[in-house]
Amino acid sequence: MKIVIAGAGAVGSHLAALLSREDQDIILIDENPEKTARLLSSGDLDLMTLNVSPTSISGLREGGVHQCDLFIAVTPEETRNITCCMLAHTLGARKTIARVDTAEYTMPQYRDLFQQMGVNSIIYPEGLAAREILDGIKRSWVRQYWEVAGGALVMLGIKLREKARITGVALRDLCDAQTPYRIVAIKRGDDTIIPTGNANR
Repeated sequence: MKIVIAGAGAVGSHLAALLSREDQDIILIDENPEKTARLLSSGDLDLMTLNVSPTSISGLREGGVHQCDLFIAVTPEETRNITCCMLAHTLGARKTIARVDTAEYTMPQYRDLFQQMGVNSIIYPEGLAAREILDGIKRSWVRQYWEVAGGALVMLGIKLREKARITGVALRDLCDAQTPYRIVAIKRGDDTIIPTGNANR
């Protein structure tokens, strides 16, 4: 997948590093050559950088936005992110994502408006952080939590103590056809076990 990221700040640099390690074709755009050089100084990232303005049409064309599968705008300025997503969409980017600082923009009633403008998805970091904190409070007993397909599937990582009541109970006695959950893996020390009904704990 060809991904163009606008903004080599903390978010953009981290995102570019993560995606490049996933073997994606990454181009990182930022006017500041010091920011892009700092990212490349690690030497272990396979990505291309381009020192142009993400709101420059010629710069976006040089970055290959017209051929990209995903354009992500994460500069520090909300209006700039929206503007460069609109430009990228008009130039041919298949999907665009803009980071914003205004909670109102994330409201469902404005989704179609942003789609018409050429912004396919909105990211509001403060809202995401607040949700993570709230979820952590609600599920303090969960060590790890993943949602798949918008919550259609939820995976939980839970640590059991030696004295837990279900310790030593066979899984077939914990989960029947009506149980809304399934135990898919057990980790003991360095070993990961894919359990059968006879496994316990």
